Amino acid sequence: MNAISELRFNSLAGYSRSPTLALIARDIAWYEDGDEKVLGLIALDLPDQDYVSYVLGRDAKGRFRCVWLEVSLATQEEAAALLERKLEEFAQASPETFHQGDETGRPVDFFTPIVPNERQHRVFKILIGERGYSPARGLIAEMMHYFEDVDGNFVQQFQSDGFDARLWELYIYALLNELGYGIGRDHPAPDFHCQGLLGDFFIEATTVNPSGEAPDVDAENRDAYFGHYVPLKYGSALFSKLRRRYWELPHVAGQPLVLAIQDFHAPHSMVWSNTGLVEYLYAIRQTERPTADGSVEIVSEPVKEYVWGDKPPIPAGFFLQPDTENISAVIANPGGTISKFNRIGFLAGFGGRDIMMMRSGYCYKGSPTPEWFVAEVHKSGYAETWCEGLSVYHNPNARIPLPPQSLPCAAHHTSLYGRILSRQPAWHPVGSTTHVIAPT
Repeated sequence: MNAISELRFNSLAGYSRSPTLALIARDIAWYEDGDEKVLGLIALDLPDQDYVSYVLGRDAKGRFRCVWLEVSLATQEEAAALLERKLEEFAQASPETFHQGDETGRPVDFFTPIVPNERQHRVFKILIGERGYSPARGLIAEMMHYFEDVDGNFVQQFQSDGFDARLWELYIYALLNELGYGIGRDHPAPDFHCQGLLGDFFIEATTVNPSGEAPDVDAENRDAYFGHYVPLKYGSALFSKLRRRYWELPHVAGQPLVLAIQDFHAPHSMVWSNTGLVEYLYAIRQTERPTADGSVEIVSEPVKEYVWGDKPPIPAGFFLQPDTENISAVIANPGGTISKFNRIGFLAGFGGRDIMMMRSGYCYKGSPTPEWFVAEVHKSGYAETWCEGLSVYHNPNARIPLPPQSLPCAAHHTSLYGRILSRQPAWHPVGSTTHVIAPT
């Protein structure tokens, strides 16, 4: 019996946990045996203040599920001794021993190519072919046992022109698992029915995608690009979802509805385009202005409309438009990309241990302006969560608001009297890049 980290255990088996389990038990130790053929868990029974031991094995779809447990153990030492014997016993069992009889459908395989090489997405090829991304590959390989392909076309899109959108869905899936939510996938839309102790809400994912040939950004059109083109790209993606009127679906009615957006309209655009999203949502432009004492203050200015090319002007302020009162919030995370999967995959023990990653970017550390940071992901002491970098933009006009405690680890924003109000974690990255070094 070998001890493993909580992150490793959750990356392998956390997706099968019931959200109500937190009411009665707290995990305190995690183990594996047989080269992770079986996993073990010791939890504290909160009502009785004694211990529970669990053994988990893979079912017919490759998901780790409970195959044995013992309750009412007096001490953690007793629970560990019993668990060690049971793990050794189950590690010798045949794989069919762990099948539970209620599995339906075939296991989903994200990686075996079903799309011709010439149509495969550039990043998908990197993911399956480059050793430096083996941490992400190992992490996603475990996720795919649990992810339900409701539409039936997830794998085909993940391997081709839908890679960005599908990876963004996987990020949201991992985020919700980390926060302890159960995920209902009984309906094709919205994408996620989040079921937790603090109530239910729905998330529909969308992405900002390239549209034809991207405009050149030079000194002459730089202001127009960032001040008009980028907000309009966000607006196009958000309005395409607004027109679906998800709030009218019977299973959604009466629950908060959230749109989750990520920007892929240009290479690395999510790193620098987030200000365009904030401005578009609230019709408020924030700029930095130096003060007499040498510090910096944030000045808020109203924005009325956006103009690009010969198209008619588009009004600013998504949350000011008709029907948007049915959208409770918009969430975004510039860090929700393949690099985050690679970093967290490495922290969870996937991929080569000689891979090195250098992360650099900007973050807020309690100041009104972002600061530069550099971190060595491969060094001991580095930590990261799926929620890190997440921002929740609350709709001040929402008919059904999203309670902030639904996503407690995120930065939360809203508008009041022409200003944007924010509450951020002590350390909140807003954009970064990761350089990977993989020895051959």
